[in-house]
Amino acid sequence: MANVKIENDQMIISMQGSRKFFALKSEVSIFLGNVVGVKSNFDWKDAPKIGQKRLGTDAYGFYFGGHFYQDGNKVFYDLKKKEAVVVITLKNEEFDTLVIGVDDSVKTVSLIEQALEYE
Repeated sequence: MANVKIENDQMIISMQGSRKFFALKSEVSIFLGNVVGVKSNFDWKDAPKIGQKRLGTDAYGFYFGGHFYQDGNKVFYDLKKKEAVVVITLKNEEFDTLVIGVDDSVKTVSLIEQALEYE
């Protein structure tokens, strides 16, 4: 699961435990001005399909971690099935979309939206 925190004008997403290894990143830092949208609904039909993995882990649809290509977009996943999900859409960043599993998706979305209001 990922932890999200806001520091100054940056959103910092930290992977926890062994997920640092499986996602091939321990942290993703995003300039808040490059966040286009954030939502907490995710349909597992939109999860990566075989052949879309670029650099990361696909544990038989149970866990996705790392870099994937979907519909021409570069997507970063750190998500285990049955976790609360936050989907963050970006511009001018390394990834077009971040799909992360969090402890509380409503709280996380609210945190990001509040930070965007002050940006």
